[in-house]
Amino acid sequence: MKTRFGKVPFNKLTDEEKEAVYQECERIRPEDGEPLNEEDLRLHDRAGIRPGRPRIGLGAKRINISMEQRLLKKADRFARKHKITRAKLIAESVKAYIAGAA
Repeated sequence: MKTRFGKVPFNKLTDEEKEAVYQECERIRPEDGEPLNEEDLRLHDRAGIRPGRPRIGLGAKRINISMEQRLLKKADRFARKHKITRAKLIAESVKAYIAGAA
């Protein structure tokens, strides 16, 4: 069964064909990649695909805040201990504060 692009949907492949696709994907490593060329960028743009990390929600906004130094050190220690970023700690804290205030 061919689609209008001439490719068979993955779920319609035989087990052997699926295994071949899997093995090909396993062979490719991130360090084998290269930046998108002009044609690929144009195709991504047409498809509405932006290169880079996927947007979460409306996207991130960089802000500057002031915080007492000892509190910042405690926050950084907490974030390292829980293997999260400072930004994620602050964002989750704001969410929890708003949820508690509602």
